[in-house]
Amino acid sequence: MAKHWCKKDLKQYIHLPITPFGGTKSTAGCAIGVYEELILWIAATLVGNISGFYGLWYGLLVANIVHLVLFHIILLPLSYRHYVPGEITAWLTVIPCCYIIKLAQNILGYSVGEVAIWVTIGIVFGFINMKILHKYINQLARLVE
Repeated sequence: MAKHWCKKDLKQYIHLPITPFGGTKSTAGCAIGVYEELILWIAATLVGNISGFYGLWYGLLVANIVHLVLFHIILLPLSYRHYVPGEITAWLTVIPCCYIIKLAQNILGYSVGEVAIWVTIGIVFGFINMKILHKYINQLARLVE
């Protein structure tokens, strides 16, 4: 769907300093980005399960929620005043993720300081990952197309 959406001549009413989907006009590029984030999340989950240390997992989950809400639910739809691919999926993902964070907080019992540290680390890590991914997304998409 992203490929067809990117071909439309949509006006951006509110210009953002970001380009949707990292500038790729390929559905494969978008899929690779989602897949790469999933692999990182699975790795953090495995580390948590093996070590019993869930700080990185917690931070990455919150970073993912922030990313989905800020970009896919708020900024991009408001900017284009039109449906943005991933908007419905973002809603369907954010709701259970918020519930999982609530359960995790009840089980892990992190203090406010620990939450702040892990969320900051998760967001910084996620931002750096997104910058790298957006830089190479077109090259990665060409490998699978």
